[in-house]
Amino acid sequence: MGNVYHIADLHLGHNNILVFSEDYRMFDDIDEHDEWIVSQWNSVVNRKDKVFVHGDVCMDIKKLPLFDRMKGNKTLIMGNHDNFKSEEYLKYFSRLEGLVKYKGTWLSHAPLHPEELRGCKNIHGHLHEDTIKDTRYSCVSVEQNNGVPERFSDLF
Repeated sequence: MGNVYHIADLHLGHNNILVFSEDYRMFDDIDEHDEWIVSQWNSVVNRKDKVFVHGDVCMDIKKLPLFDRMKGNKTLIMGNHDNFKSEEYLKYFSRLEGLVKYKGTWLSHAPLHPEELRGCKNIHGHLHEDTIKDTRYSCVSVEQNNGVPERFSDLF
């Protein structure tokens, strides 16, 4: 196995993300944005790597096939905007999860309440450009990492 990476809030096919995150996603149109996401992903991920995608991957089902072009073994941790049928996601992701415990770390879409951490740290998305000022949390939204998946070993 290769490296393990994390990323969240790709929002492929979501025209309004260009407005909501205009300071981070400065593109003329959503197709340009989506191609940038694919390029940033493939700049670090290799085919033997594992990637945890922390939700909100795609707002237009026609954009899901872009994941065929994205390297690595992908697990989707479902987010609040992941509303397609499971079988649609399973064409591109090896697993779908709600919450995962991985090497003493909780993996989620939205950050967990501090009382639920139970001695663990939390890798999450959902906050986009915001962060929690607590060393137990690491937000891996696209806005935090310029669209480049973050290596697990580099997060805390």
